[in-house]
Order: sequence, then structure tokens, then C-alpha cells
Amino acid sequence: MKYSDSRRALIIIDVQASFLNDRNNYIVQNIVQLLNSTKYDLYIEATFHTEKGSLWDKQQQWICPESDKTKTIPILAEKLALLNSIKVYKETKSVFKGNIDVLKYLKNHGITDVHVVGLDTNDCVLATVFEAFDLGFITYALEDCCESSSSKELHEYAIKILRGQDMTQNN
Repeated sequence: MKYSDSRRALIIIDVQASFLNDRNNYIVQNIVQLLNSTKYDLYIEATFHTEKGSLWDKQQQWICPESDKTKTIPILAEKLALLNSIKVYKETKSVFKGNIDVLKYLKNHGITDVHVVGLDTNDCVLATVFEAFDLGFITYALEDCCESSSSKELHEYAIKILRGQDMTQNN
């Protein structure tokens, strides 16, 4: 991964009970370690929910209603609160489409580099990485801190796509 001489933001996506399971839970400790070892100029914490009647329900017959399971898990939420993270609530894939103008926050803080972690690599992480790049940010998904809630195979497909675009730290 290449670093520019600029300001960096960490975007933590959908690390919530509704998406964690025995196979992917290891990323929580990896993200905690990242928060303990790496300083960022801005932290953004995104959570996802979708209700009955939403596009998710209509097209994919799937909902994830807002509840305690759609909040960032406590170990990360507590650390992020100490870091004055910006909380984004979203009902779609990209963090840039949430209830807060993330682009404005990034620009106002002089951010030029964006690192993305969380769930799902093949869905919300991928959408956020591509949109951040399209908006002009040097963007990387941090592989050890990303996973899929549904299958290892989907995570690996997404990582392969991101590596092909030089958009992970393992390029």
C-alpha cells in the first residue's frame, strides 16, 4: 500500500451483530488492533439497516430492521466514541449515501486518503471503496479488517477485484 503525504480517514462499515458470525468475527480484533496502532485524521463509523417495503425487501426479499443488532458492536463503538468518530446511518451500500454528507466531512478535514474496513467486502465495502475512488480519494480496503457475512468465497472474489484495481494494502 502506498501512502501519500496527506491526511487519512478510516471508514468502518457495518461491524454490527446482524452481520458478525463465528467465521468472520476475527476482524473485530484486527480492527481494534488497527485503532490502537494507527492514527487517522478522521474516523467514520457506518451502520446499516433496511426495513420492510425498502428496495432490499422488494428486490432481494431481505430486511435488516433497525435494532440493537444494527449498532456498531460495543468494543468498537466505545473506541470510536473516544476518537470522535462521525456516525453515518445508511440504508444502502455506500457510506456516501447515508444520512450525513461524508464527502463534505472528508473535504472539510482535508482528507485525501481513505482506508475502508468492515462488512461485507463483496457489498458495502466494495461499493464504498469504488465510490471513494470515483470521488477523488486515494482509497484502500484493508484486507485483514474486511470480511463477508455470507461466505468466504464472496469475500475472496471481492478482494481479487480490489487487488486487480490496486485498491488493497496487499498490492
